[in-house]
Amino acid sequence: MPPENPTHARTLTSADPKPILRGTPAAVPAIELLPWEPPQIGSAVDIVHGIRWIRHEIPGPLRHINVWLIPGRDGWVLVDTGMYRPPTVQAWEGLFETERLQKTLAAVIVTHHHPDHVGMAGHFARRYGVPVRMSAPARAAMLRMLNGGPVAMSEAVAEHRETWGVDYKAVAARARSPAMYLEVQSGLPVPAPVIVEGERPVELRDPWEASLHFGHADGHVCLFLSEGPVLISGDQLLPRISSNVSLHPDQGAADPLADYLASLDRLDELPADTIVLPAHGRPFRGIHARTAQLRAEHNERLERIVDSTATEPRDTLELLEVLFGARRLDNKNYYFAYGETLAHIRYLHRRGLLTRVADGDRVLWRRS
Repeated sequence: MPPENPTHARTLTSADPKPILRGTPAAVPAIELLPWEPPQIGSAVDIVHGIRWIRHEIPGPLRHINVWLIPGRDGWVLVDTGMYRPPTVQAWEGLFETERLQKTLAAVIVTHHHPDHVGMAGHFARRYGVPVRMSAPARAAMLRMLNGGPVAMSEAVAEHRETWGVDYKAVAARARSPAMYLEVQSGLPVPAPVIVEGERPVELRDPWEASLHFGHADGHVCLFLSEGPVLISGDQLLPRISSNVSLHPDQGAADPLADYLASLDRLDELPADTIVLPAHGRPFRGIHARTAQLRAEHNERLERIVDSTATEPRDTLELLEVLFGARRLDNKNYYFAYGETLAHIRYLHRRGLLTRVADGDRVLWRRS
C-alpha cells in the first residue's frame, strides 16, 4: 500500500461541476456481508487464516466492538481490546481461561486511541506484562485525551471560537468529553516500539503489513495480509455506518475529510476480493463498493452545505442542523455531528467553494 499523502485527496475548484468529489458515481454497488455466525459476547470463533473473532459489549447504538486474535510467532497477538468496563473485564477474565491467554498472549496492537479500541490496553500491559503497540500519532492523541483533551487547551479553544463562532467547551460538555473517555480506559500503557507505515510487525506469524491512516483518528493502523487477502480495518472502513470524520480544536488547520478521502483512495488499491474485518458490524467483501458508497455519502453532505448557503449565509450550528437534524440528536451524537460538520465546512472552504463571513460575534458561511 503506498504511503499516505493528504494532498492525494481529490481537489476541486469553484468551477467544478457536481458531484463535488470527482469520481463519485451516481450509483454504487452493494457489498457482500460474509455468512459467518458472529461470536457471542465474550466468546471467540475461528474465521480465516487462523484468526479468532471476539466481540465485546459497548454502550450506545453500536452495541459491540469486534477484536481479533491473530497467530503470532510466540502465541497470540490481540488487535484492539474493548472498553475498560466491568462487563468487559469480566468477559476477558473468562476468555483468558478458555483461550489460555495467560500463557499465550504475546502482544497487543491498538488500531487507534478511541476508548473502545484502547480501553483495556493499560490493564493488559500491567497485569500480563504484554507490550502494547500503536502508532506514534495514536499514542500522542491518547495522551492528549488523558490530559484533558481539547477543552484543556485554552488557546486552541479560543481560536476555535473565533474561527467557527461556537463555544467548543459547551459542545464538549454536552457529551461529557473528556470525562467519559477517562471512565472507560485503563491508562496509558508502558511505551513499546511504535508501529510505522509499511512495517511488518515482527510479533505476527504471517506477513501482515501495517499502514497508517488519518481522518477518523490520527495514525489509525490497518493491517493487510496479501496471502488472504484480508484487511483488519478497525474503524477506517465499516460495512454499514460511516466512520466519524471530525475537526476538533487540537487539530488546528487540519483537513480531516481530505485525509479520510485520501485513505479511501489507498484502500481502493487493495484487491477486489479482500475480506474486510471491521471493528463494528459484520466481515464483508466489496472494498471498492464500500469506498464508493462512502465517497457518495460525503459528496451528498458537501453538496447540501453548498446548496443551503447559495441564497443566504448560515452559521456553523445552522449547517449542523442542515446535515444532521441536530435537534433530534442525543448529546453524544450531537458532539460527533458537530465535529463532522466542521470537517465538511473546512473541506469546502479550503477549496474555494465556501466563504467565511464575520458578522459581529457570529461566523457565517456562504457559497462562493
